[in-house]
Amino acid sequence: MEDDYVTADEASAILGVSRATIYAYVSRKGIRSRPVPGTRQHRYRRVDIEQIKARAGQTAGSPNNVQITSRITIIRDDELLYRGKSAAELSETATFEQVAARLWDVDETIFDRRPPRSPKLFLQLDKLLAAEAGVDRALAHIPFLEQANPRAYDLSPAGMAATGVDIVRWLTAIILNKGNASEEPIHLQFERSLSLQPEQTDLLRRVLILAADHGITESTYAVRMVAKTGVTPWRSVSVGLALAVGRQSKFGQNESLRRFIAEILSVQDSEAVVTRQLKEGQELPGFGSPIYPDGDPRATALIAFCERALHDHPGYRKLRRAIELAYEFRALRPNFAFVSTFAEALTGLQSRREFVGLSSSEAPYLVGRSAGWVAHCMEQVGNAGGQPADAGD
Repeated sequence: MEDDYVTADEASAILGVSRATIYAYVSRKGIRSRPVPGTRQHRYRRVDIEQIKARAGQTAGSPNNVQITSRITIIRDDELLYRGKSAAELSETATFEQVAARLWDVDETIFDRRPPRSPKLFLQLDKLLAAEAGVDRALAHIPFLEQANPRAYDLSPAGMAATGVDIVRWLTAIILNKGNASEEPIHLQFERSLSLQPEQTDLLRRVLILAADHGITESTYAVRMVAKTGVTPWRSVSVGLALAVGRQSKFGQNESLRRFIAEILSVQDSEAVVTRQLKEGQELPGFGSPIYPDGDPRATALIAFCERALHDHPGYRKLRRAIELAYEFRALRPNFAFVSTFAEALTGLQSRREFVGLSSSEAPYLVGRSAGWVAHCMEQVGNAGGQPADAGD
């Protein structure tokens, strides 16, 4: 019956959260939904909404019941906005640094400052950890990088933005096995280290930008709650890094997606790889999104670029055929994880020794997302009384 389902606006009103939260709850809390014929809208099962409301009332006051509204990112059915500007449009022309400054609500000249010198222990520690994954080395370095720069303890908006510059630069340096942070644009640092072609560099720049923020995910929630205690952005971002590559996180579970992409790119007949999965009734890793019923706009933006710049690339032709088959057989569209993992494979990140373990293919994602985490630190600290803001995902 029609009364069994409610619109996104009605569900938002019942739970007192944003529409974006309702979309996220489809996967996170099991809200059932169904499309409205002839439209791009969905309706949501009323009983599921009511059960979530009842559980929230029973657990009022617990940390998991803290609701957060953010001005940083808006998620719509078919669009991701960074402070009111389309992330896809920004990825066309902006640098990652310009987008980071936008998320932090500061002037992009914040990146004109020179990076601090390496702490004395940096090279010694990095040598000991040379065989470890980039994220693990970053987590080991963070306390010493924080202590080496007294400005890290400045929790004013300007001070936290300056720390954000240090964080994205140092995280890049650590992942690329560099002894010093550089003021060179992040995408050009990857280009130099990986010997990328111009179109590969441009693709990686777009991945960095589109990865920068995606609302209040599990890791972002944790970052905000840690920031609420008054620690520096270094400490908060370290929590985000640890959670993002955890085995239970979405990115920690991406090993099947990496294998799927690698197989598509390695065989002569990529169509056979996809049809085998489809015939066996298996899920296709990296396809479908509970938040974007009409397709992930970040994936759409990356695919549009690949069509222009990599149309004749043999790897992209295989990928495109996989996308066509997924839609033909199951009406599935690729999500951001699928296309960004392809981009990282194309740039050679997955074959490099230092990109091992759970963090192997998320290196650009984590550099990009660190900018969003810093933005959420700044917003959280800026809330009156250090308390979380009201409502929403």
